[in-house]
Amino acid sequence: MFFRKTRAKDNRWFFTELPWYIQVFGFFIKGDLIVLFPLLVLIIFTGFISVQFMVLLIGIYVAVRNLGEMIYWFSHQFAGRKYRPNDFGFKNLGNHAIYILYQTLSIAGVMIGIAIMLYVLLFL
Repeated sequence: MFFRKTRAKDNRWFFTELPWYIQVFGFFIKGDLIVLFPLLVLIIFTGFISVQFMVLLIGIYVAVRNLGEMIYWFSHQFAGRKYRPNDFGFKNLGNHAIYILYQTLSIAGVMIGIAIMLYVLLFL
């Protein structure tokens, strides 16, 4: 699938964007899969020990991953704006606007992750 042995891993492979249905899990480029996919599998397997702990780990994962993305896109606003990520169909928006869109989506993700963590800690 993503880790073909016959294909050499280079920057082009590493920075290849993934389809939207994979990005939902916090994997935005193929390079993310190297560490984050095994981490998410490990988090899911913790559900066999404790579902509550697994949900807590998912909340932490969502919050930390989105916090990192928020900082990443925030820093892009003050650098050269050459990179154009998926623009969700907003073809008329400039790169700066797309970066802000990603940043605000990440803010929402941080809030959702923290809400999951708090819910598990307070009510489960």
